[in-house]
Amino acid sequence: MYCKMLNKIMKFIKIFWLFIFLTTIAFYVIAQNNAEQEVRKLERAWLDAYEKNDAEAMSKIVADDFTITFPNGSIQTKPQILDSLKRSRNSPPPKFYTEDVQARVYGDTVILIGRVITEWQQNGQPIKEQNRYTDTYVKRNGSWQVVASHLSNVPKSQNQDSTISSNAGQGRSLNKNTIVSLKNPPIRIDVDEQLPHVGILNFKLKEVAQVERYIYASHDESKRIQRLFIAQFESFLPGIKGSYNFQVINPTRLGNHDYQTDIGIFNFAERIAANPKAEAEYTKALLDKNNLKANDDFLVARYARITSEDNRSELILFYLENLKDLGFTRAEIESNGSRTPQAEKLFRDFADRALKSFKIADRNP
Repeated sequence: MYCKMLNKIMKFIKIFWLFIFLTTIAFYVIAQNNAEQEVRKLERAWLDAYEKNDAEAMSKIVADDFTITFPNGSIQTKPQILDSLKRSRNSPPPKFYTEDVQARVYGDTVILIGRVITEWQQNGQPIKEQNRYTDTYVKRNGSWQVVASHLSNVPKSQNQDSTISSNAGQGRSLNKNTIVSLKNPPIRIDVDEQLPHVGILNFKLKEVAQVERYIYASHDESKRIQRLFIAQFESFLPGIKGSYNFQVINPTRLGNHDYQTDIGIFNFAERIAANPKAEAEYTKALLDKNNLKANDDFLVARYARITSEDNRSELILFYLENLKDLGFTRAEIESNGSRTPQAEKLFRDFADRALKSFKIADRNP
């Protein structure tokens, strides 16, 4: 009799503790789901605050000790964000949306990982960029706040135009008209804001070198290109023998380095015919894709230097102006042309404008 009663009691205790355990698990799962849903809604509200320049909402969502780290390594704090909202009130705000978002819940901490897409207008041109992000939210005094955010580049497929460099291994990033490279070479290039960004090309050149091109262009109402700027990072592919060995015989000092400088006339069709499946052809295809017409003759300034100790990497900068906009034809300024005497001043003035189209700041490696 006693044993039967004891067995019933033990069975009851087991059932009771099983009930407590299952109830605890259920509440835990519910709490996790609730935390995730609350934070996902808060993240959308955070993006809305950016889009609406809503400083009051931003101040509630972002913690006082918040920091965001951008792909180029720069950091922004809460006061800087609020200040940027004030300064951008007269500008059309960007649009944000997220994709592939995953949540990890650790009690009063939730981490969201996904992709954020940003869209805005620059000089009448639509710009779109993507970043991977990791956002950390913490529940404090009963309310969720974002305490940290980290953005990183999204690799893009070869030759796909973008505002994010696909050469993530080289540590390059783009913020509108500022190119930042962390190595080969460590440099910052600020491009004239009157030259809208068109895209980035990343391709293997003749299976010998890897080329990464940042392309900017201005145009008239008919989409005829007036000015172009191109920054080209180039390195020999691993396993390919060779090095860059040109001499700097006509130097221009940019930042802390001398660049070999060449000024002349450029035509896309001619260059593509002479050297197919190379930089000119890839660039022309990108311009065509954006309905930009590059069928005229251009004046071109080219600046180049070797950027690595093993002589296997180089940086080339190009600036181009449409000859038609300068009131000249190619035939007029070439040898024995009707306006050959004026060519020297034409090229000299062009060279001065070329150096004003960008600024160089060398960085510590």
